[in-house]
Amino acid sequence: MKTRHSFYLAALCASLSFSIPSSAHTVLRAEVAEAAAADSSEDQLYSDATRAINESRWSDAEPLLDRVIEQHGRRADAALYWKAYVDHKQGRSSDALNNCASLRQSYPKSTWLKECNALEIEIRGKSGTPVQPQSEQDEDLKLLALNSLMQSGDPNALPILQHILEGQQSERVKERALFVLAQDQSKPAQDLLAQIIRGERDPNLQVKAIRLLAVSKGSQIAGTLADIYSKSSNPAVKKAIIDSYLIIGAPDKLEQVAQHESDPELMHHAISTLGALGAASQLSSLYQSTTSKEVKATIINAFVAAGGKGADALSAIASAEQDPGLRNKAIRNMGVNHGNSAVPALLGIYSKSTDEESKKAVIDALFLAGDAHDLVALARSEKAPSARREIVGKLALLHDKEATDYMMEVLNK
Repeated sequence: MKTRHSFYLAALCASLSFSIPSSAHTVLRAEVAEAAAADSSEDQLYSDATRAINESRWSDAEPLLDRVIEQHGRRADAALYWKAYVDHKQGRSSDALNNCASLRQSYPKSTWLKECNALEIEIRGKSGTPVQPQSEQDEDLKLLALNSLMQSGDPNALPILQHILEGQQSERVKERALFVLAQDQSKPAQDLLAQIIRGERDPNLQVKAIRLLAVSKGSQIAGTLADIYSKSSNPAVKKAIIDSYLIIGAPDKLEQVAQHESDPELMHHAISTLGALGAASQLSSLYQSTTSKEVKATIINAFVAAGGKGADALSAIASAEQDPGLRNKAIRNMGVNHGNSAVPALLGIYSKSTDEESKKAVIDALFLAGDAHDLVALARSEKAPSARREIVGKLALLHDKEATDYMMEVLNK
């Protein structure tokens, strides 16, 4: 404390321009240096201790932490927490709890108190004397205590959790509480979760519960989600289920939504999600079964998201589709989706096309694929001035030596 006081006195005197006797300067400089050395020593000890903890060298960390604690410096509260942590790791639960108690008593405003409280909840939960959630003011610690209580099989845990879910707590707390609920495999807990998922409790939690269930349960809940979807009139719930089908990998369920959903936005979302899932066969079936140009355009875009699985489908549409707009959209998407692998098919389409728009679509696709070589070849062979201008315009935008050389050739003519 003396060295800290002297350091403070030096700073205060400097700021007020006090005149300190020369003999005092020597003493003051020594005390300031002593304080700096103490801080340096404390930092080094603390650094060595935490390094030992990171490497699970508990016995090496203990004496280092003790020395930091004994200095009562700015690292002492953190060292007390880590001492409790090391005790816990070595199976000395009582010592760990005592160190946390010392931290509360000696440093009541420490930022490490929350960490010690969490550690105490873990220790007491494992020892069969879980902390009661009602005793915790901090929301995170309350949920941690509740999770510990539920894992211990305490019959009071579920009513407390239900009270949180149905109360005035924040959405963040309720979402965390849902996660705690999902971990409990008991029938009462799962029944409560099922009620929330079906919208029989708080409707605002239904969407969160659906997404949580998809992550935790996987494909086994596809039927449950489909049943909820068929009975729901809430677009947010339906969208959450469509997103969940992506998580659990349920292309058949997505295809059903795309076929029967009357809401255009949800239907298009289902189609796009099929693309993200790489469900090319389902997209192809939908394309063949629909007469809507708008739906077909959405499917063509979804093939891009499907990656390599959509290559053959796009090529087939580009070759056989009678609607010029859809055909040209498929051609352009071939360049986006498949790059150089689509070039042979694109060049085949170009050679067979008799309409200018289809040729322009192929030029766009080759440009999107970054294929300067074949664009230059087309520019050399193309007789139609408008098509050549289109190709040259695209080549001018490509940062490619072959394209640049050809442009120089054109300029020098």
